[in-house]
Amino acid sequence: MRVNLPDKSYFLGKDLPSKPEIRVVSYIDSGNNAHMFRAHSEELGRDVACKIIPRKNLIGADETPPRWRTEVLKANRLQTQAAVKFSDITEWVEDENSIDCIVLISDYVEGKNLRTFIDSNRDEITVTFATTFLKSMLDFFYDMVSKDVVHGDLHAGNVLVADRSSYSLAGDRYEFRITDFGVASATSDATFRDDFYELAVMLRQILGVIDYQSASQKDKFTFNVLNDHFLAKHLVEKDTTLDPLARRPRELFDRLMEIDAEFDKAQAQDIPQLVTPFDYLSCEQIGEAHSILKALYSDLFLGLSDIESRNNLVLTGPRGCGKSTVFKSLSLRHRHSIDEALPERMRYVGIYYRCDDLYFAFPRYSRPGRQEALDLPIHFITASLLADVLTGIERWAALHFPDEFAGSESRVSTKVWQALRLTPPQQPGANTFKSIVSRLQKERQRAANKQRFVKVVKQEFGQYFGADVLVNVCQILTESFSFLRDRPFYFFIDDYSSPKITKDLQENLNRIFMQRASSCFFKLSTESPVSFSKSDIDSKIYVEGREFTLLNLGLVYLHAGTDEKLQFIDDVFGRRLSAPPNYPVRELTLLIGSNSGLKYNEEARQIRDNHKSEFWGKETLCKLCSGDIHYLIGLVRDMVASSGGISGISANRPAPRVLPADQNRAIREAAGNFLKNLRGIPRHGDRLVEVVTAFGNVAQSFLKFRDSTNESGRPPHQATRIEPYEPLTLSNEAQMIYDDLTCPRS
Repeated sequence: MRVNLPDKSYFLGKDLPSKPEIRVVSYIDSGNNAHMFRAHSEELGRDVACKIIPRKNLIGADETPPRWRTEVLKANRLQTQAAVKFSDITEWVEDENSIDCIVLISDYVEGKNLRTFIDSNRDEITVTFATTFLKSMLDFFYDMVSKDVVHGDLHAGNVLVADRSSYSLAGDRYEFRITDFGVASATSDATFRDDFYELAVMLRQILGVIDYQSASQKDKFTFNVLNDHFLAKHLVEKDTTLDPLARRPRELFDRLMEIDAEFDKAQAQDIPQLVTPFDYLSCEQIGEAHSILKALYSDLFLGLSDIESRNNLVLTGPRGCGKSTVFKSLSLRHRHSIDEALPERMRYVGIYYRCDDLYFAFPRYSRPGRQEALDLPIHFITASLLADVLTGIERWAALHFPDEFAGSESRVSTKVWQALRLTPPQQPGANTFKSIVSRLQKERQRAANKQRFVKVVKQEFGQYFGADVLVNVCQILTESFSFLRDRPFYFFIDDYSSPKITKDLQENLNRIFMQRASSCFFKLSTESPVSFSKSDIDSKIYVEGREFTLLNLGLVYLHAGTDEKLQFIDDVFGRRLSAPPNYPVRELTLLIGSNSGLKYNEEARQIRDNHKSEFWGKETLCKLCSGDIHYLIGLVRDMVASSGGISGISANRPAPRVLPADQNRAIREAAGNFLKNLRGIPRHGDRLVEVVTAFGNVAQSFLKFRDSTNESGRPPHQATRIEPYEPLTLSNEAQMIYDDLTCPRS
């Protein structure tokens, strides 16, 4: 809500009281706390920008010096030209007109803000535009991070796009300038935004209007890297222990500059493939390379039978444990792409949906005060999922059930239009799945656009899908086609985790995802049991075992037997080692060997005797694994690197090709790097390191000085995990640290 703002027309045509050489020429825009004007300086012979802020809207205005001044001058600490700096600060005080404002004077940038530019210059939004934008912003972020400065209110309205083509021959056509530095944190109702998240939101807005289908092969390749790597992982990840590029502008910039070379390397291959066994450590980076996903997916995945059961499921587990990989591998789209969607092998129709799409449409979602806006997320997710359902069925039926589909499509389409409560277009071909999908894509966009105006009182809202529509359409489809009658829909909803998918948004959408029906089942992946809300906006509490089954992959791996885990890990690495052409080692035992002789009690006694254990062999990987396969793959990569890379493991010697000493060194270095990266996590990184170190000290003390009381021989005290039986009573600060240790850090 805009408070204390004087009538903007009052300032037009007037000179600044303390600087009569500067006259306000035109109005630009208003925010919650200020007006922005274009002014002209006779003394300088050029235009300047004037932000006029009521003093009441600034923090610490009555302090000496005023607290807000430090905030707004943060931009002037930066050296980059991307930041629009303030050249002067003055006052506009007129008691008789009740004007008491601060005026911030800065360079005037000729151009549109990014939001307006995207809306009005869609033909100019290309992959080149996207890469230029990201390159400029990462350069700007590098200066910010090095100066320990944050913007705090970064969004498409504060990024200006200047077209340089009329005055410059060198460099990129478009220049990006960042305004309003420190203004949000200087105002009394400041709401701080994460700069990296907001950069991801802007990149998503740009990619969303690019015409992918008409792009060149190189531009498609670049688009996929921006979408699948930067957008899905690097920019939204806060945990630097999981992504070494997260929060590091220099490394992100270097990664961006490598895309051309990656494309050239990919062009030299007939089909996408792994260059090393350690490529594609996350499923998001695989993108649409279904052949690679097929090569890497192991059907020995622990917990697979529970995932494929006919129940609503909430799947949790540490990042990197394979939730995304298994969900995506079970989808109809993937199976169709690798020619494995044969009817005799299809017990269900899997639809994969990653919640990045939902997050960027409804970032920082909170329950709206207006009842008529409540179903916007339901409308968006229903349109998204049904578009994939209809597209997948049409494609699958065309191969395996063409006659039945051709004879029933029109009749079924009529029923679907009715269930959607949408009027079909008055033209030939309206009663087809393609026509419905086209309309659903528009409905998706309508809901996302409307969400931007939920707080605008005068905004009118029309009709939107209710929570029943998705299930009703699935019921129509399973009853109308014989090939779907015994094949329910499985909706694999990936990364349904708070705080990215906020509790309010989950409670809204749970009206769909917690429904029980014979035609469809919902499988939700979330990073922790506490990152999933077990209720909805109607205050209904969903009970584990009744509305859904909870499967914690971390516990599955902790409880699994050594042989079961070894089979899975052997299969994962066997697939990876066999995927690259001409890799010198094809199976894990040959690479790192087997060290099955050392038992837990013996190892504990060695520690008690101050013997420094040497960690090596695939059994050690099993002990280290609590489901985080991503971590193990990276660890083996480091082992190979410490052994001299491919040339080091090519020697014709028996297992292990990576010597135990090199394995041990890589494991210990990885532990040290983990603590180093943990310290870099925003908010509580240093405290997290202190807690982890304290636990390590206590564990060592227990091993050295306490005996186990429940075994003969009184071996040293050991435990594989600590699990509270009752909720802990903690202070607010301690609770936040505890949550950062046990929950997704986002």
